[in-house]
Amino acid sequence: MTPAPRLPVRVKMSLRDNLLCGAADLLTERGFARLRMSEVAAMAGVSRQTVYNEFGGKETLAHAVVLNQARICLESVAKAIRAAHDPVAGIRAAVRRTLEISTADPLLTALLTGMRRDALLPFLSVPDLPTLRALTELISRHLRTQLPQLPAASTIFYADTVVRLTVSHLLVPTATTAEAADTVTAIAASVLGPHLAGQPRSRQMRARTGQPRPPTTTGTSSS
Repeated sequence: MTPAPRLPVRVKMSLRDNLLCGAADLLTERGFARLRMSEVAAMAGVSRQTVYNEFGGKETLAHAVVLNQARICLESVAKAIRAAHDPVAGIRAAVRRTLEISTADPLLTALLTGMRRDALLPFLSVPDLPTLRALTELISRHLRTQLPQLPAASTIFYADTVVRLTVSHLLVPTATTAEAADTVTAIAASVLGPHLAGQPRSRQMRARTGQPRPPTTTGTSSS
């Protein structure tokens, strides 16, 4: 019996991404109970058996969807933090990006807060501690880099506080994403104030206000 041909890795990854994307849409729209493997297959233009071959079952597929959504969020937050050059600016970037992505993604909101758990993620214990810890570690690492004088335990404490405040705004959204990010950032700036004192004055002021570092200019200007 001739074995079935194996898909190239690039094609296989594209298929998996398409399946995860389609499943995420259906899971958000209909909830876990009404998620159908046949409909996921139809959205990707493949057979139902292909979906079973890739994921094994509905719960495994839903797990994969949630892990993928969390990965996308964490990668985006990490990118936002890397673009910041001051301690508090990095916190603002992390908080705002987390709120932006989560507000647009009910699955991620459910993962971080437990909201709509029974409908969307009944197979998980949520809030999802690994994802929350990963967010905390991203912010903690940023603080360790920007404020090396801080003990590691302190950076974790401050980062954990920032993450908890961010999740609180997902649970009770009383302001816009930008306003919520500014509120969390203002609290962080106040708490970190004593640790910013040793920075150069220009950098210290940017850190307190969350403003980006000004671009470096070259050459001379004539008056």
